[in-house]
Amino acid sequence: MSLLNKIIYYQQPFVEHLVSTWLQPLPFPTILKVIVSSVLALFILLPIIYPAVIFIWSYAEIQYIFENHYGIEFPEKLNVLGYLQRLYSFRIVNERYNLFLVLYLERWRIVGTAIASTVDYIRLALCLLFSP
Repeated sequence: MSLLNKIIYYQQPFVEHLVSTWLQPLPFPTILKVIVSSVLALFILLPIIYPAVIFIWSYAEIQYIFENHYGIEFPEKLNVLGYLQRLYSFRIVNERYNLFLVLYLERWRIVGTAIASTVDYIRLALCLLFSP
């Protein structure tokens, strides 16, 4: 059995659970379905994510050793530690832009909640309309 066949075989229950989650009846709200789907997608993609994280971690360790002990500098495109340092030291210094970003993200959170509630109400109306 090849590696791809093993991955498909072992991930099949997660995919079936994902499908059954979206086919649940009405009391199961849409926002909960999105959260459960995100967790299941993480488990489904775990065979891809885990080796990638291990590879990047090992490369960062090797880069750290080479830079600190041997003085070898890595090129800009291969500098994982530089990317991590920039990522974790990033700060928005403009307070107006920071406020705009917070309000913008809050607006999209409210829009997402409204869409999920709308889907739930449509499902409720369809269930009441087509129930025997």
